[in-house]
Amino acid sequence: MKKELHIFFTALLFYTRIPCPKNINHHPDYLNKASRYFPVIGWIVGGISFLIYFLSTFVFSNEIAIVLSMIASILITGAFHEDGFADVCDGFGGGWTKEKILLIMKDSAIGAYGAIGLVLLFLLKSLVLDIGI
Repeated sequence: MKKELHIFFTALLFYTRIPCPKNINHHPDYLNKASRYFPVIGWIVGGISFLIYFLSTFVFSNEIAIVLSMIASILITGAFHEDGFADVCDGFGGGWTKEKILLIMKDSAIGAYGAIGLVLLFLLKSLVLDIGI
């Protein structure tokens, strides 16, 4: 049970900014086994984001509550998914060869394609959440 808890906290530490016990690290043995808890981590992030949305609807309009919940999910995950999406947009937008695409995707700076991709991603996400699809 203690080992499973350690594996769970490894997944939580890797995919979120939620504080974990000090003895948890990114040890490869635990990180490889942590994939079994990824859906749970998704439920935790989604649950917190929904809670922010739900509570915000009592104070703000639906649109503002959606934006606040999106901000909460970005803060909880440390923009993990958004960074990856921006890298893909930059890589495929600016690279013509496989090597160039991979080189661009490894670069930590965000380019025009990444920035435009993120703006459109957030716009799409807010519109879809607003109309309830």
